[in-house]
Parts: sequence; structure tokens; C-alpha cells
Amino acid sequence: MKKVSLNEKLEKEKEKLNRLADEALKNGIPLTQDEAVMAQSRKVDALVVKIQKEKGRHREKKQE
Repeated sequence: MKKVSLNEKLEKEKEKLNRLADEALKNGIPLTQDEAVMAQSRKVDALVVKIQKEKGRHREKKQE
């Protein structure tokens, strides 16, 4: 089974966030009031943080 990279995972989750946001806007629901959009946004944010931390670790190792 192929291991999915964090960047691939991020792209997939961002696409899902965009679909949810489009749906909420079509229904006239403000994004901040749509719990599914907000939950998905937090998921995307967490992945971004994880990627940034990983990049930081790689930079530290290169400097050693």
C-alpha cells in the first residue's frame, strides 16, 4: 500500500474544504456558521502546521 505524503493529504483535504464552502455559499450559509466547513478548515490548518514543523526539522538537520 502506497504511503500518502502530507502534501497529497493536504491537497485532498483542501479540495474537500472548497466543496463544503461552495455548498454552504450556495445555500446562503455564512462559512463561519457552517460547522462542517469550520471542522474541515481546522483539519487543513492542522496539516499545514504539521508540514511546517516537518520542514523546520529538515532545515535543522541540514544546518548540523
